[in-house]
Amino acid sequence: MQIILRYVTVPSIAVGISVAASLMSLTAAPAGAASASTPERVKWELCRDAAADWNREDSRSECALVPVPVDYAKPAGRKIDIAVSRVRATGKRTGALFGNPGGPGLAGTPSPYGLLDSRLAPLNEEWDFIGIDTRGTGYSAQISCDTPESQEGESERESFERQAEAKRACIAKDPELALSISMENASRDMDRIREVLGYRTINFYGNSGGTALGAVYRSMFDSRVDRMWLDSIMSPVGQDAAVTAEVAQYHAGYRRFFGWLAGKDATYHFGDSPGKVESAMKALQAKVGRDAFATFLDPNLEAVPDRWERSAAKLLELRNEGTGKAVPQQKGRERKSFGLGEMGRNYGFTHDAFMCNASADGRTYADLVRMREKRQARYPFAADFSDQPLTYCAGWPAGRPWDLKPGKSRLQLSGHEFETVTPYVWAKMMHKKIGGSLLTVTDATHSTMKSPALACGSKVVDFFRDGTPTKGSCPGFPADQTGPAGNLAGTVRLPNCSASLVRPRTARDEDKALLLTNGHCHPEGRPKPGEVITGEGAPVEGTVLSPAGRELGPVTGRVRYATMTGTDITLAQLDSTYADIRQKYGVEAFALAETGPVAGQRIKVASSFLESVWSCRAEAVVPTLKEGDYTSTRAIRYAKECDTRPGSSGSAVVDAETRELVAVNSTSNRDGGTCGPNNPCEIDETGTTVHRGRGYATQTAAIAGCIGTGNTVDLARQECALPKP
Repeated sequence: MQIILRYVTVPSIAVGISVAASLMSLTAAPAGAASASTPERVKWELCRDAAADWNREDSRSECALVPVPVDYAKPAGRKIDIAVSRVRATGKRTGALFGNPGGPGLAGTPSPYGLLDSRLAPLNEEWDFIGIDTRGTGYSAQISCDTPESQEGESERESFERQAEAKRACIAKDPELALSISMENASRDMDRIREVLGYRTINFYGNSGGTALGAVYRSMFDSRVDRMWLDSIMSPVGQDAAVTAEVAQYHAGYRRFFGWLAGKDATYHFGDSPGKVESAMKALQAKVGRDAFATFLDPNLEAVPDRWERSAAKLLELRNEGTGKAVPQQKGRERKSFGLGEMGRNYGFTHDAFMCNASADGRTYADLVRMREKRQARYPFAADFSDQPLTYCAGWPAGRPWDLKPGKSRLQLSGHEFETVTPYVWAKMMHKKIGGSLLTVTDATHSTMKSPALACGSKVVDFFRDGTPTKGSCPGFPADQTGPAGNLAGTVRLPNCSASLVRPRTARDEDKALLLTNGHCHPEGRPKPGEVITGEGAPVEGTVLSPAGRELGPVTGRVRYATMTGTDITLAQLDSTYADIRQKYGVEAFALAETGPVAGQRIKVASSFLESVWSCRAEAVVPTLKEGDYTSTRAIRYAKECDTRPGSSGSAVVDAETRELVAVNSTSNRDGGTCGPNNPCEIDETGTTVHRGRGYATQTAAIAGCIGTGNTVDLARQECALPKP
């Protein structure tokens, strides 16, 4: 038995997974060997057999390890293993499609299997799909380090210095490997794998952080690229220049918004000229602080005219609330990284290694302050938290920028005009730097060109099939499907879920209000299958939102009922009455409907946690919905327009006309799996079916019959049909 170490970050612990010796057998060759040489023998093994945490339903992905030099200037020196996966072509193989999911720093070996559910799937008839865990990620050699958490009460400088010390300590674990995690070495590794697998040239699809790998690889190995598509593109320049370009783009959007407000002065009264509006905005900024005000000028809102009315409503609420009420201050923001996808096994450190080894910005706190002051003098609405990407390089040795250049291979770029993860201005900068054709997608989404639901996504397959580039623009996803929109009055934000204030028809103003969310959002963890929680339960605390999505203040209470058996609800009674909440926050609870939605009924799904509202129809009433060991009855399946996503659990589902609450959002089938966690299936008399990507809600009509005197939960009532202990 050969032991191959694979690292998973569990606070500062590297966990080894034992796999069969047959996983990989490879004889090393000189790094500069000609691509026409005989491919070296690689013994593949099914990834699900090699890795304990692999998707058990994936019967196509094969995995292997390929040794590469840590330092390509010393090919005979230390070697590290790079993990590679393959989904073989179903027909006669004519080439290969390499890909990278982004980050940079996300594991790439799961990507080929994921592409089978994308626009690119037909290409697998003739091309192998190849994924690579770049050095530092996934199953490849990496360094296990914790990302330092913010500490309450510390100053910005103290935080910066603490992060710098943490970075230095992590680098010290393996400085040779840490300082080798670069796009240049990832490109060399990818070319080494191309050579080992016997491909003369490669095709490449990269999105988000993966576009940096594609751009650098093409700059270094242009003759080994056939066709390359890069979607949602990284900045070609260092951290400070990238942030400045991003802020400049957002300020241009703000000023378009200010011009629109000036034309609506009769409604909003911020001023009848763009200059007066900007002055009014600066006064509001001074009132609440730079970072708090930045949440009212969300660039993703102000860039899209369809959302300007909602943005104006938020600003109007802020101005009209007066100085007597405290404006909720911004809490710790989530880490915003270039091309951020989803936090991986060792994502934080590896992402920073890739970026910091390519930049010399922000090594000292004095650098950070100097760059910020220069930026804010030019762009007055730039928030302090815009500098977060610079702080990630605190304590890191100065890096060297990517040497990007044009090439002769066929290259297609696509940028999404209003997105904020990799802003459109970066796509234009990269286009100017490396050439190719630039397609503008007129939406605010991120990395969606390969999505089957994007109409113009067919251009990706066309490009890889015939190499024809495309320019101009194409329509993306509608604004109301891709972000905040609609009325959030009556919703409550929980720490990790959405919730809503609900009011049965029998409730009085002086009754303690009820709060509704999912059973799996219970503050002490989800109930067990078959378990029904009653009585005076766990404490609950949430934040009431305004119609425009602003935080108005807290509500507290205790859980009175929770279960995931037959339904998926948690019901809490608050310490405040309906009258208290109306007087304090000016919002009303949702009326609790006594009948559920029927197929075809128009509904809205309002998520306080994501500040988003989706509009669609109830597509079907499902007899039984099964997800792992849990089942619910008469669940509601949404039409595809309600594209709910992680974070929407507990969202209110309301009748589009009456705003009565008819259900609560509960789950969705993310990957097309059958009956497992995050992949529910439908069961009826005809059998089991799966609807990949569709969301579901649990009906709430049964709650009304279980509410007794004083707005309390009374399961003993004759008309109460909720599951009982």
